[in-house]
Amino acid sequence: MTRFPTFPTVIFAFAAALCLALPAGAQTMYKYLDANGKTVYSDHAPPAGTKFETIRANTQPTGVDLHAGSAQDAAAMANERHAKEASRDQRVSDAQQEYDRAVAALEAAKQPQEGDRTENKNGSSRLNESYLDRIAPLEKKVEEMRQKLEEAQRS
Repeated sequence: MTRFPTFPTVIFAFAAALCLALPAGAQTMYKYLDANGKTVYSDHAPPAGTKFETIRANTQPTGVDLHAGSAQDAAAMANERHAKEASRDQRVSDAQQEYDRAVAALEAAKQPQEGDRTENKNGSSRLNESYLDRIAPLEKKVEEMRQKLEEAQRS
């Protein structure tokens, strides 16, 4: 009866073969023409008297070295990010306070004062131009502060 290797045995054998093959990437390779004129790449030296070219793998790191910065650089970047976030939070807080003050001023001004009403012929009254002139700039201020708050929240 033939016995097949178990799954863990196969995985272990594959991992071991992979580990043994990894160092080959850094070895010297040889390029030469064989007796039939075909180009051969090998990690073994060609037969004596054969012209060959030595190829060495480039083991220099390429791309961006993510570990190049020091811990101080990382700390400085984190501090800068926190400072920007704190500045943004302060701008939002200031804009919120300005908006709240503008809304409170508008609400207080909406209470009609003496002289803000004009009598109608039927005995009722209506708000007159002096009331509307007093409220209009406050409504405009509320809208400006709302836009400023939204901009601060988006930034």
